Order: sequence, then structure tokens, then C-alpha cells
Amino acid sequence: MKSLKRIIQLCEQNKPSISFIDEILKGTNTIERIAASAAMMEWLSLNKGMNIIASHDIELTGITKSTYTNYHFSESIENGQVHFDYKIHSGPSKTKNAIKLLEILDYPQSITNKANGLAEHFLERHEWKVMKN
Repeated sequence: MKSLKRIIQLCEQNKPSISFIDEILKGTNTIERIAASAAMMEWLSLNKGMNIIASHDIELTGITKSTYTNYHFSESIENGQVHFDYKIHSGPSKTKNAIKLLEILDYPQSITNKANGLAEHFLERHEWKVMKN
């Protein structure tokens, strides 16, 4: 947050800047992180400077789509290995890998099945399914 504040202060002094921000506001709670990140991204876009912002918060791609151009790296999983092509692709990422990585690392199938079900439910309904004992 201190680094982000320095970027803002440079902009307020009308000093052009190029900022590279990796995982904006990581480590903060999800709802406020996304809201504050979107607000900060909008503010930065209205001030002098070029901003390159990396985030795993897919929600930011929708919130900021009229302000920022989205790019992503792509990966594939082959023979239990994750491979990156190290090329920049347009648009938000279409792949997901967290649950697949759990499967590769031989986590219990009950965990990965549950995780897949929860993820599918969220993607269909945009709400999290309440877990039951």
C-alpha cells in the first residue's frame, strides 16, 4: 500500500510515471480488495502515467473493461506438469488451474470433487453454494 501511495503522490505532483503493480492490494479481504483496487485503477487511469497491473481477481476484468485493456498469460497442463507459453494473449484468461494443481499433487479426490462442484455452482449462479456437513 505504501508503494501505491507513492505512485499516487507522483501523479498528484504532475510527474509522469510508469507503474508496474503486481497483485494489487493482495492480502486484504476479497470484497474490499476488489472495490479498492477498481477505485484505485480508475483514479490512476485519469492521471498522468502508464499502469500495468497484474491481478488474479477476475472481477477486475469486468469492472475496469472500459478503462483498461486486459491481457493474460496462458498455461497448459500436460503429463502432470504445468507449461506456460510465455506469450501475452489478449483478453482475460480462459483457463483455471488451482483445482487441477491439487489433482496433480494427488490431493484427496473428495476435496477436488467438492472444489470443482463449488466452482461450477459459482460460475453458473454467481453465488457461492453453502456447504453442509
